[in-house]
Amino acid sequence: MTLTGLIEIVKSVPVREIICIVETRIPMESFEKALLFVTEKLKMVGAVFLFGMALLTCVDVVGRIFKHPIFGSVELVSFMGVLAIAASLPFTHANKGHIGVELFTRKLSRKTRDIIALCTESLSLVLFSVVAWRMFHYALKVRESGELSMNLQLPEYGIIFILGCGFVVFTLTIINNILKTIAKLRSK
Repeated sequence: MTLTGLIEIVKSVPVREIICIVETRIPMESFEKALLFVTEKLKMVGAVFLFGMALLTCVDVVGRIFKHPIFGSVELVSFMGVLAIAASLPFTHANKGHIGVELFTRKLSRKTRDIIALCTESLSLVLFSVVAWRMFHYALKVRESGELSMNLQLPEYGIIFILGCGFVVFTLTIINNILKTIAKLRSK
């Protein structure tokens, strides 16, 4: 399939019909404000965990020099890394901080790019909704099994549950982007 064939397929998508189906009664401004508030707070939480990782690693390295490493520092750094990622994903997505390859799409019209963005955001919504759901499912399984971390014997299900919550907020951010894209397409 050639690029022009792909463009024709994308242009033939019945956007007006999709827009009518996705009509929302939720006041967008309050949804966006609440989501912005949550993502800003999560960004700060992620920064705290990132700083904690750096601090703990430095203290552990200095402790190793003096033959007193911090017991369980690898586990704690791993947990903080997971929490930092879970907290920063929604903010990064909301501010389009992810890496994107626009080599092919930048030559297309604005409407075609918006339609492609709508398609990719919709696929992302499906993917990360499933990921969030499975994270909660996995957290419950780990809780039932009583699995603990290797050295510190901390329950791992709590970290997995928090990661699932981060994916829920990330999914809401994707929904917000979809609604913004639909609004842009409606105005054209």
